[in-house]
Amino acid sequence: MRIFFLILILIAEKTSFGQGLWTPKADFGGGYRAGTVGFCIGTKGYVGTGIDNFGNKKNDFWEYNPINDSWTQKANFAGAARYWAVGFSIGNNGYIGSGFNGSLNTYYNDFWKYNPSTNTWSAIANFPGAKRYNAIGFSTGSKAYFGIGRDSSLIFKNDFWEYDTLTNIWTQKNSFAGTARGPAVVFSIGNNLYVGTGNDSVGPTKDFWEYNTVSNTWIQKANLPVSRCNATGFAIGMKGYILTGIDSINNTHNDFWEYDIISNNWIQKVNFPGNPRMFAVGFSIGQKGYIGTGDSTGSGAFLKDFWEYDPNGNSINETNFINSISIFPNPATNHFTIEAKENKIFSLRIINKFGQKVTEKKFQKKTEVDISSYNRGLFLIEVCDERCVKCHTEKVLIE
Repeated sequence: MRIFFLILILIAEKTSFGQGLWTPKADFGGGYRAGTVGFCIGTKGYVGTGIDNFGNKKNDFWEYNPINDSWTQKANFAGAARYWAVGFSIGNNGYIGSGFNGSLNTYYNDFWKYNPSTNTWSAIANFPGAKRYNAIGFSTGSKAYFGIGRDSSLIFKNDFWEYDTLTNIWTQKNSFAGTARGPAVVFSIGNNLYVGTGNDSVGPTKDFWEYNTVSNTWIQKANLPVSRCNATGFAIGMKGYILTGIDSINNTHNDFWEYDIISNNWIQKVNFPGNPRMFAVGFSIGQKGYIGTGDSTGSGAFLKDFWEYDPNGNSINETNFINSISIFPNPATNHFTIEAKENKIFSLRIINKFGQKVTEKKFQKKTEVDISSYNRGLFLIEVCDERCVKCHTEKVLIE
Protein backbone atom coordinates (compact mmCIF):
# COMPACT_ATOMS: atom_id res chain seq x y z
CA MET A 1 0.00 0.00 0.00
CA ARG A 2 2.80 2.45 0.84
CA ILE A 3 4.53 1.72 -2.51
CA PHE A 4 1.26 2.30 -4.38
CA PHE A 5 0.71 5.57 -2.50
CA LEU A 6 4.24 6.73 -3.36
CA ILE A 7 3.63 5.98 -7.05
CA LEU A 8 0.46 8.10 -6.94
CA ILE A 9 2.41 10.98 -5.40
CA LEU A 10 5.09 10.77 -8.08
CA ILE A 11 2.48 10.68 -10.85
CA ALA A 12 0.67 13.66 -9.34
CA GLU A 13 3.89 15.63 -9.03
CA LYS A 14 4.84 14.89 -12.62
CA THR A 15 1.36 15.86 -13.87
CA SER A 16 1.39 19.08 -11.86
CA PHE A 17 4.74 20.09 -13.35
CA GLY A 18 3.58 19.32 -16.88
CA GLN A 19 0.41 21.33 -16.40
CA GLY A 20 2.24 24.46 -15.27
CA LEU A 21 1.49 26.57 -12.22
CA TRP A 22 -1.06 29.35 -11.63
CA THR A 23 -0.28 31.91 -8.92
CA PRO A 24 -2.64 34.67 -7.71
CA LYS A 25 -1.04 38.11 -7.88
CA ALA A 26 -1.98 41.59 -6.64
CA ASP A 27 -5.48 42.62 -7.73
CA PHE A 28 -5.70 44.99 -10.69
CA GLY A 29 -5.03 48.52 -9.42
CA GLY A 30 -8.08 50.00 -11.15
CA GLY A 31 -10.56 47.77 -9.31
CA TYR A 32 -13.44 45.76 -10.74
CA ARG A 33 -13.34 45.88 -14.52
CA ALA A 34 -14.25 44.15 -17.79
CA GLY A 35 -13.54 44.84 -21.46
CA THR A 36 -10.08 46.29 -20.80
CA VAL A 37 -6.99 46.16 -23.02
CA GLY A 38 -3.58 44.86 -22.02
CA PHE A 39 -0.08 44.40 -23.42
CA CYS A 40 3.52 44.29 -22.26
CA ILE A 41 6.45 46.59 -22.97
CA GLY A 42 9.76 45.05 -21.97
CA THR A 43 9.35 43.55 -18.52
CA LYS A 44 6.22 45.51 -17.53
CA GLY A 45 2.53 44.88 -18.20
CA TYR A 46 -0.05 47.58 -18.97
CA VAL A 47 -3.83 47.47 -18.53
CA GLY A 48 -6.38 50.20 -19.12
CA THR A 49 -9.79 51.42 -20.32
CA GLY A 50 -12.84 49.16 -19.89
CA ILE A 51 -16.09 49.39 -17.95
CA ASP A 52 -16.42 49.15 -14.16
CA ASN A 53 -19.09 47.46 -12.04
CA PHE A 54 -21.09 50.72 -11.85
CA GLY A 55 -21.29 50.99 -15.65
CA ASN A 56 -18.71 53.79 -15.84
CA LYS A 57 -16.57 53.84 -19.00
CA LYS A 58 -12.90 54.22 -18.11
CA ASN A 59 -9.75 55.79 -19.53
CA ASP A 60 -7.38 55.11 -16.63
CA PHE A 61 -4.15 53.27 -17.38
CA TRP A 62 -1.99 51.12 -15.10
CA GLU A 63 1.49 49.56 -15.12
CA TYR A 64 2.14 46.15 -13.59
CA ASN A 65 5.62 45.30 -12.27
CA PRO A 66 6.09 41.52 -11.85
CA ILE A 67 9.27 41.99 -9.81
CA ASN A 68 7.46 43.41 -6.78
CA ASP A 69 3.92 42.39 -7.84
CA SER A 70 2.62 45.97 -7.80
CA TRP A 71 0.41 48.29 -9.83
CA THR A 72 1.19 51.95 -10.55
CA GLN A 73 -1.28 54.34 -12.14
CA LYS A 74 0.12 56.10 -15.20
CA ALA A 75 -1.15 58.96 -17.38
CA ASN A 76 -4.76 58.41 -18.43
CA PHE A 77 -5.38 57.13 -21.94
CA ALA A 78 -5.71 60.32 -24.03
CA GLY A 79 -8.69 59.17 -26.07
CA ALA A 80 -12.30 59.10 -24.88
CA ALA A 81 -13.25 56.60 -22.18
CA ARG A 82 -14.30 53.30 -23.76
CA TYR A 83 -14.41 49.52 -23.53
CA TRP A 84 -13.96 46.62 -25.97
CA ALA A 85 -11.00 48.45 -27.56
CA VAL A 86 -7.73 46.81 -28.66
CA GLY A 87 -4.23 47.25 -27.31
CA PHE A 88 -0.80 46.07 -28.42
CA SER A 89 2.85 47.08 -28.18
CA ILE A 90 5.49 47.69 -30.84
CA GLY A 91 9.07 48.06 -29.66
CA ASN A 92 9.13 50.43 -26.70
CA ASN A 93 5.64 51.89 -27.20
CA GLY A 94 2.08 50.79 -26.54
CA TYR A 95 -1.00 51.45 -28.65
CA ILE A 96 -4.75 51.61 -27.92
CA GLY A 97 -7.58 52.23 -30.37
CA SER A 98 -11.13 51.47 -31.55
CA GLY A 99 -13.81 50.48 -29.03
CA PHE A 100 -17.24 51.59 -27.87
CA ASN A 101 -18.87 53.88 -25.31
CA GLY A 102 -22.32 52.48 -24.61
CA SER A 103 -23.58 55.52 -22.71
CA LEU A 104 -22.81 57.81 -25.64
CA ASN A 105 -23.60 55.15 -28.26
CA THR A 106 -20.28 56.14 -29.82
CA TYR A 107 -17.94 53.90 -31.82
CA TYR A 108 -14.27 54.75 -32.34
CA ASN A 109 -11.57 54.44 -34.99
CA ASP A 110 -8.91 56.63 -33.35
CA PHE A 111 -5.54 55.20 -32.26
CA TRP A 112 -3.06 56.51 -29.71
CA LYS A 113 0.57 55.74 -28.88
CA TYR A 114 1.90 55.51 -25.33
CA ASN A 115 5.54 56.27 -24.52
CA PRO A 116 6.42 54.74 -21.12
CA SER A 117 9.70 56.65 -20.83
CA THR A 118 7.85 60.00 -20.86
CA ASN A 119 4.48 58.69 -19.63
CA THR A 120 2.73 60.51 -22.47
CA TRP A 121 0.14 59.75 -25.16
CA SER A 122 0.12 61.00 -28.76
CA ALA A 123 -2.38 60.47 -31.57
CA ILE A 124 -1.44 58.40 -34.61
CA ALA A 125 -3.32 57.99 -37.90
CA ASN A 126 -6.95 56.99 -37.43
CA PHE A 127 -7.91 53.53 -38.60
CA PRO A 128 -9.38 54.13 -42.11
CA GLY A 129 -11.95 51.32 -42.01
CA ALA A 130 -15.33 51.25 -40.29
CA LYS A 131 -15.48 52.30 -36.65
CA ARG A 132 -15.87 49.21 -34.50
CA TYR A 133 -15.54 47.33 -31.23
CA ASN A 134 -14.58 43.75 -30.31
CA ALA A 135 -11.87 43.78 -32.98
CA ILE A 136 -8.45 42.12 -32.68
CA GLY A 137 -5.12 43.89 -32.67
CA PHE A 138 -1.61 42.53 -32.31
CA SER A 139 1.90 43.26 -33.50
CA THR A 140 4.99 41.56 -34.80
CA GLY A 141 8.20 43.39 -35.62
CA SER A 142 7.57 47.08 -36.42
CA LYS A 143 4.03 46.52 -37.70
CA ALA A 144 0.63 46.02 -36.16
CA TYR A 145 -2.39 44.15 -37.48
CA PHE A 146 -6.01 45.02 -36.80
CA GLY A 147 -9.36 43.78 -38.01
CA ILE A 148 -12.62 41.84 -37.75
CA GLY A 149 -14.99 42.97 -34.96
CA ARG A 150 -18.41 44.58 -35.14
CA ASP A 151 -19.26 47.99 -36.62
CA SER A 152 -21.78 50.65 -35.60
CA SER A 153 -24.52 48.84 -37.55
CA LEU A 154 -23.74 45.70 -35.48
CA ILE A 155 -22.48 43.96 -38.63
CA PHE A 156 -19.62 41.50 -38.13
CA LYS A 157 -16.48 42.33 -40.15
CA ASN A 158 -13.70 40.24 -41.67
CA ASP A 159 -11.44 42.96 -43.08
CA PHE A 160 -7.82 42.98 -41.95
CA TRP A 161 -5.30 45.84 -41.93
CA GLU A 162 -1.60 46.50 -41.32
CA TYR A 163 -0.23 49.58 -39.55
CA ASP A 164 3.38 50.64 -40.22
CA THR A 165 4.93 52.63 -37.37
CA LEU A 166 7.61 54.03 -39.66
CA THR A 167 5.20 55.60 -42.16
CA ASN A 168 2.14 56.04 -39.91
CA ILE A 169 0.06 54.45 -42.69
CA TRP A 170 -2.68 51.81 -42.61
CA THR A 171 -2.76 49.29 -45.50
CA GLN A 172 -5.57 46.82 -46.14
CA LYS A 173 -4.42 43.20 -46.36
CA ASN A 174 -6.16 39.98 -47.32
CA SER A 175 -9.37 39.62 -45.33
CA PHE A 176 -9.56 37.16 -42.45
CA ALA A 177 -10.31 33.79 -44.09
CA GLY A 178 -12.84 32.64 -41.50
CA THR A 179 -16.36 33.95 -41.11
CA ALA A 180 -16.85 37.59 -40.11
CA ARG A 181 -17.00 37.73 -36.33
CA GLY A 182 -16.65 39.63 -33.09
CA PRO A 183 -14.43 39.07 -30.05
CA ALA A 184 -11.83 36.52 -31.18
CA VAL A 185 -8.48 35.65 -29.58
CA VAL A 186 -5.20 36.62 -31.23
CA PHE A 187 -1.54 36.06 -30.33
CA SER A 188 1.73 36.09 -32.26
CA ILE A 189 4.52 33.53 -32.49
CA GLY A 190 7.47 34.53 -34.64
CA ASN A 191 6.24 36.48 -37.68
CA ASN A 192 2.86 34.75 -37.70
CA LEU A 193 -0.41 35.71 -36.07
CA TYR A 194 -2.85 33.13 -34.77
CA VAL A 195 -6.55 34.00 -34.67
CA GLY A 196 -9.50 31.91 -33.53
CA THR A 197 -12.77 31.55 -31.65
CA GLY A 198 -15.18 34.49 -31.46
CA ASN A 199 -18.83 35.04 -32.26
CA ASP A 200 -20.14 35.09 -35.84
CA SER A 201 -23.71 35.35 -37.18
CA VAL A 202 -24.42 31.77 -36.03
CA GLY A 203 -22.80 31.83 -32.59
CA PRO A 204 -19.50 30.97 -30.84
CA THR A 205 -16.86 29.45 -33.12
CA LYS A 206 -13.88 27.13 -32.69
CA ASP A 207 -11.97 27.48 -35.98
CA PHE A 208 -8.36 28.63 -35.76
CA TRP A 209 -6.19 30.36 -38.38
CA GLU A 210 -2.56 31.30 -39.00
CA TYR A 211 -1.75 34.55 -40.75
CA ASN A 212 1.69 34.82 -42.39
CA THR A 213 2.65 38.49 -42.26
CA VAL A 214 5.33 38.01 -44.94
CA SER A 215 3.19 36.30 -47.60
CA ASN A 216 -0.12 37.95 -46.55
CA THR A 217 -1.85 34.55 -46.50
CA TRP A 218 -4.24 32.72 -44.17
CA ILE A 219 -4.01 28.98 -43.44
CA GLN A 220 -6.59 27.10 -41.39
CA LYS A 221 -5.12 25.14 -38.49
CA ALA A 222 -6.57 22.59 -36.06
CA ASN A 223 -9.84 23.73 -34.47
CA LEU A 224 -9.96 24.49 -30.78
CA PRO A 225 -11.82 21.46 -29.36
CA VAL A 226 -14.59 23.68 -27.93
CA SER A 227 -16.59 26.58 -29.35
CA ARG A 228 -15.97 29.80 -27.49
CA CYS A 229 -16.26 33.57 -27.67
CA ASN A 230 -15.19 36.43 -25.40
CA ALA A 231 -12.19 34.30 -24.42
CA THR A 232 -8.64 35.54 -23.88
CA GLY A 233 -5.18 34.25 -24.68
CA PHE A 234 -1.44 34.81 -24.81
CA ALA A 235 1.70 33.19 -26.21
CA ILE A 236 4.78 31.98 -24.32
CA GLY A 237 7.74 31.00 -26.45
CA MET A 238 6.52 28.70 -29.22
CA LYS A 239 3.19 27.83 -27.55
CA GLY A 240 -0.13 29.65 -27.63
CA TYR A 241 -2.86 29.55 -24.97
CA ILE A 242 -6.62 30.19 -25.00
CA LEU A 243 -8.80 30.20 -21.88
CA THR A 244 -12.11 31.32 -20.35
CA GLY A 245 -14.96 32.82 -22.43
CA ILE A 246 -18.58 31.77 -23.01
CA ASP A 247 -20.28 28.97 -24.95
CA SER A 248 -23.41 28.90 -27.13
CA ILE A 249 -25.76 29.06 -24.14
CA ASN A 250 -23.82 31.91 -22.48
CA ASN A 251 -22.18 29.85 -19.75
CA THR A 252 -18.82 31.24 -18.64
CA HIS A 253 -15.86 28.86 -18.44
CA ASN A 254 -12.39 28.53 -16.91
CA ASP A 255 -10.97 25.78 -19.14
CA PHE A 256 -7.42 26.25 -20.44
CA TRP A 257 -5.92 25.06 -23.74
CA GLU A 258 -2.37 24.97 -25.11
CA TYR A 259 -1.58 25.09 -28.84
CA ASP A 260 1.67 23.67 -30.28
CA ILE A 261 2.53 25.25 -33.63
CA ILE A 262 4.88 22.40 -34.56
CA SER A 263 2.39 19.55 -34.10
CA ASN A 264 -0.67 21.70 -34.88
CA ASN A 265 -2.34 20.19 -31.85
CA TRP A 266 -4.36 21.39 -28.85
CA ILE A 267 -3.82 19.98 -25.35
CA GLN A 268 -6.20 20.70 -22.49
CA LYS A 269 -4.38 21.85 -19.38
CA VAL A 270 -5.58 21.97 -15.78
CA ASN A 271 -8.36 24.55 -15.50
CA PHE A 272 -7.54 28.16 -14.73
CA PRO A 273 -8.16 28.32 -10.93
CA GLY A 274 -9.87 31.71 -10.93
CA ASN A 275 -13.58 32.26 -11.45
CA PRO A 276 -15.00 31.41 -14.88
CA ARG A 277 -15.29 34.64 -16.86
CA MET A 278 -15.61 36.51 -20.13
CA PHE A 279 -13.99 39.73 -21.40
CA ALA A 280 -10.84 39.20 -19.30
CA VAL A 281 -7.49 40.71 -20.26
CA GLY A 282 -4.49 38.53 -21.09
CA PHE A 283 -0.87 39.02 -22.16
CA SER A 284 2.57 37.56 -21.51
CA ILE A 285 5.77 38.94 -20.01
CA GLY A 286 8.82 36.83 -20.83
CA GLN A 287 8.10 33.20 -19.92
CA LYS A 288 4.92 33.96 -17.95
CA GLY A 289 1.32 34.51 -18.97
CA TYR A 290 -1.10 36.82 -17.16
CA ILE A 291 -4.89 37.05 -17.02
CA GLY A 292 -7.22 39.16 -14.93
CA THR A 293 -10.43 41.16 -14.53
CA GLY A 294 -13.51 40.23 -16.60
CA ASP A 295 -17.19 39.42 -16.09
CA SER A 296 -17.81 36.17 -14.22
CA THR A 297 -21.46 35.68 -15.21
CA GLY A 298 -22.02 37.74 -18.34
CA SER A 299 -24.40 39.99 -16.42
CA GLY A 300 -22.13 42.50 -14.67
CA ALA A 301 -20.45 40.42 -11.93
CA PHE A 302 -17.09 42.04 -12.60
CA LEU A 303 -13.74 40.89 -11.21
CA LYS A 304 -10.47 42.55 -10.25
CA ASP A 305 -8.23 39.52 -9.60
CA PHE A 306 -5.00 38.98 -11.53
CA TRP A 307 -3.14 35.69 -12.11
CA GLU A 308 0.25 34.53 -13.37
CA TYR A 309 0.80 31.31 -15.34
CA ASP A 310 4.20 29.59 -15.41
CA PRO A 311 4.24 26.76 -18.00
CA ASN A 312 7.33 25.23 -16.37
CA GLY A 313 5.79 25.14 -12.91
CA ASN A 314 8.81 26.91 -11.36
CA SER A 315 7.43 29.95 -9.59
CA ILE A 316 10.22 30.35 -7.03
CA ASN A 317 12.65 33.09 -8.06
CA GLU A 318 11.53 32.78 -11.71
CA THR A 319 10.57 36.45 -12.03
CA ASN A 320 13.92 37.44 -10.54
CA PHE A 321 15.68 35.28 -13.13
CA ILE A 322 13.72 36.81 -16.03
CA ASN A 323 14.65 40.31 -14.93
CA SER A 324 18.31 39.41 -14.34
CA ILE A 325 18.87 39.00 -18.11
CA SER A 326 19.31 42.06 -20.37
CA ILE A 327 19.25 41.94 -24.18
CA PHE A 328 20.17 45.16 -26.00
CA PRO A 329 19.80 47.01 -28.28
CA ASN A 330 16.36 45.98 -29.52
CA PRO A 331 15.79 46.54 -32.43
CA ALA A 332 19.35 45.58 -33.45
CA THR A 333 21.36 45.95 -36.66
CA ASN A 334 24.78 44.30 -36.69
CA HIS A 335 24.98 42.87 -33.19
CA PHE A 336 23.25 42.70 -29.84
CA THR A 337 24.51 41.98 -26.34
CA ILE A 338 23.19 39.60 -23.70
CA GLU A 339 24.24 40.31 -20.13
CA ALA A 340 23.31 38.54 -16.90
CA LYS A 341 23.57 39.96 -13.41
CA GLU A 342 25.16 36.73 -12.13
CA ASN A 343 28.56 35.42 -13.20
CA LYS A 344 27.32 31.96 -14.21
CA ILE A 345 27.21 29.72 -17.28
CA PHE A 346 24.13 30.22 -19.48
CA SER A 347 22.91 28.58 -22.66
CA LEU A 348 21.71 30.61 -25.63
CA ARG A 349 19.40 29.61 -28.48
CA ILE A 350 18.28 31.88 -31.32
CA ILE A 351 15.21 30.79 -33.31
CA ASN A 352 14.07 32.36 -36.59
CA LYS A 353 10.52 33.10 -37.76
CA PHE A 354 10.20 29.58 -39.18
CA GLY A 355 10.90 27.97 -35.80
CA GLN A 356 14.41 26.94 -36.90
CA LYS A 357 17.40 27.13 -34.55
CA VAL A 358 20.05 29.40 -36.11
CA THR A 359 22.46 29.72 -33.17
CA GLU A 360 23.17 27.69 -30.05
CA LYS A 361 26.03 28.22 -27.63
CA LYS A 362 27.01 28.67 -24.00
CA PHE A 363 28.37 31.84 -22.44
CA GLN A 364 29.37 33.21 -19.06
CA LYS A 365 27.73 36.39 -17.78
CA LYS A 366 27.96 38.38 -21.03
CA THR A 367 28.17 37.74 -24.76
CA GLU A 368 27.98 39.81 -27.93
CA VAL A 369 26.13 38.15 -30.82
CA ASP A 370 27.11 38.99 -34.39
CA ILE A 371 23.93 39.21 -36.50
CA SER A 372 25.36 40.97 -39.54
CA SER A 373 24.72 37.87 -41.70
CA TYR A 374 21.17 37.25 -40.42
CA ASN A 375 18.09 37.94 -42.52
CA ARG A 376 16.06 40.91 -41.38
CA GLY A 377 13.03 40.14 -39.22
CA LEU A 378 11.94 38.93 -35.80
CA PHE A 379 13.95 36.32 -33.87
CA LEU A 380 13.23 34.52 -30.60
CA ILE A 381 16.10 34.69 -28.10
CA GLU A 382 16.11 32.07 -25.34
CA VAL A 383 18.58 32.29 -22.44
CA CYS A 384 18.51 29.49 -19.85
CA ASP A 385 20.44 28.67 -16.73
CA GLU A 386 22.99 25.86 -16.97
CA ARG A 387 20.44 23.15 -16.09
CA CYS A 388 17.77 24.68 -18.38
CA VAL A 389 15.37 24.87 -15.43
CA LYS A 390 14.74 28.62 -15.70
CA CYS A 391 14.64 30.47 -19.02
CA HIS A 392 14.25 34.01 -20.27
CA THR A 393 12.67 34.39 -23.74
CA GLU A 394 12.56 37.64 -25.65
CA LYS A 395 11.77 38.69 -29.22
CA VAL A 396 14.46 40.77 -30.95
CA LEU A 397 13.83 42.66 -34.16
CA ILE A 398 16.80 42.66 -36.56
CA GLU A 399 16.66 45.59 -38.96
